[in-house]
Amino acid sequence: MPPLPSILSVVPAGSAHRVLGHRSVSLPAVTVDILTTRKIELQQWELRRLNDPYWRLYWPLEEGGIIEINGQCTPLRPGTVFLIPPHTTFSTTTTQPFSKWYSHFNLGPAADRAAPGIYGFPVTAPLRTLLREVMRLGAEPNRTAFPWVCILLVAEVLKKLPASVWQDQRLDARVLKAMEFMNQHLGLRLTAEQVARHAGLSVRNMNHLFRQELQLPPMRVLLDYRLDEACRLLRHTQDSIESIAEACGLVNRQYLSRMMRQHRNTSPAAYRAEQG
Repeated sequence: MPPLPSILSVVPAGSAHRVLGHRSVSLPAVTVDILTTRKIELQQWELRRLNDPYWRLYWPLEEGGIIEINGQCTPLRPGTVFLIPPHTTFSTTTTQPFSKWYSHFNLGPAADRAAPGIYGFPVTAPLRTLLREVMRLGAEPNRTAFPWVCILLVAEVLKKLPASVWQDQRLDARVLKAMEFMNQHLGLRLTAEQVARHAGLSVRNMNHLFRQELQLPPMRVLLDYRLDEACRLLRHTQDSIESIAEACGLVNRQYLSRMMRQHRNTSPAAYRAEQG
């Protein structure tokens, strides 16, 4: 009996397998990385010009919280759920103690460059159903169930964002390829030549494209990715600052501290101590 042909979704280059066909639809890869989902009861909430490399979802259960962006204040009121894209600089205050559910998450290199601001949407019946499921999972004593519903909750709110939030994400495919390569290899000592080769560009053309589309040179974008990942690990893990620096390709604690002070106006220890 002849062996049955193998059917694979991914075929490595140079393998014995062969797949013939025509790709009629191709969408970019999407990542939903939930960093944390929590309920918090706040007596005081005083943050000054916070700027983080991940998305925030705020669902206030009581009145009392206020977010200020560029001089405009937005009260966090029950019945509305709020999204704040990465690298939105904002401050907060309270008029009275209040509680909220919140989630921090990432969507990948391109989507995480969405237009900054704060976006509020009325709470719908499907959202209330998802939040009840999140609350049920959080109340379980052992919490062994996989919290897939957190992804559904985030996705349900994300699809309400207007198209204008994403319009700045129409980047050259070669720039996106270089960005993805850098983001996936933060711990390596990457050179401009390696990144350009992966994107199918010369170093000169890559520099031109990055400055044209992102107004930044490629190696500065790589540094931002490394600092973003360091901030994520500082806020959401208990790893030592030294090990975080090494994992993010930032050599050592001293270099990480210098880069954070220069580009994020804070230190690793101070950033880790902040809550938001």
